[in-house]
Amino acid sequence: MKERLNTLFLSLVGLLFFATSCEKTLYDDLQPCDLWVEFNYDYNMQYVNRFEKEAQDVQLFVFDENGKFLTVFSDKSAPYMADFKMKLSLVPGKYTLLAYSGLDGNYAAVKLTPGTSTPEDLKVLVNRTAENIVDKKLKPLLNGLIEKIDVTGLYGQTIKMPMKKLTNQIRLVFQDLSKGGASNIDVNNYDLEITASNGAYNGKGESLSDPLLHYLPYFKENLKGETGGAVIEFNTLRLFANKNYRLIIREKATGEELFNVRLADLLLQTKFYENNALSEQEYLDRQDRYVLVFAFDGRPMTKETFLSVAVWINGWLVREQNVNN
Repeated sequence: MKERLNTLFLSLVGLLFFATSCEKTLYDDLQPCDLWVEFNYDYNMQYVNRFEKEAQDVQLFVFDENGKFLTVFSDKSAPYMADFKMKLSLVPGKYTLLAYSGLDGNYAAVKLTPGTSTPEDLKVLVNRTAENIVDKKLKPLLNGLIEKIDVTGLYGQTIKMPMKKLTNQIRLVFQDLSKGGASNIDVNNYDLEITASNGAYNGKGESLSDPLLHYLPYFKENLKGETGGAVIEFNTLRLFANKNYRLIIREKATGEELFNVRLADLLLQTKFYENNALSEQEYLDRQDRYVLVFAFDGRPMTKETFLSVAVWINGWLVREQNVNN
């Protein structure tokens, strides 16, 4: 009886070993183990994980302990569930994991060489025309990095990948508050653009040198109704508080600039109301959607009108007087 109990105990120990570790086989060869990766995009103004609402695909690049590229795991099963995890098969050891979501369609193909390329060699470049124009709607671009993660081989090992968003949506609304729409707003009479040299990033989500891009609206239409107005929507990549990115509105017929402001100065006027404890850069990184409402009083859309027009940003009333500075 005692011998049978000992045999049963040893069998249970063996099962426990194989259930909790995949480090070694009978021949001491390292075997791939399942590592689970959770993605956490709570770096936003809601401070909640919005990964499943934003992500449309995932590419997870794996680098060895020396920082050399090994392989990439991909998942395109969106829409994702709230508890989505990505499974990687890796032998025990130290790795750097680098994640991007949203690369497909809007960006040049990523090219890495196994055994040679490093995270700094991974280049994300937004598609643009020969004239450096970006006028397409961009999918949300998310980026995350974990360095020197230790894959132990223990069963069920799970790590959490922190993600940040690198894309922004900016909506302009021209609203005529006058009776009968005396401002006579027609979006087709104006050229609008955001200029920024922010279309290239490395694997760590750090901005790289890039020519000045011209972000043009991917959507615009005149509003129907008694008073009239217009809606315009742009995308842009990451906004930096210390960069001179510009929002420019020109009259199409004459080319005259009616509105030309430093974009960060305009958008940061809402930080005081939403979370003034944040640094300027953290606010711009967390906030990803801006609605700018320009309220006209019946006067035509001229340079002088834009100097005094009331502007609401994300529901907060501001008055931008620093035009052409």
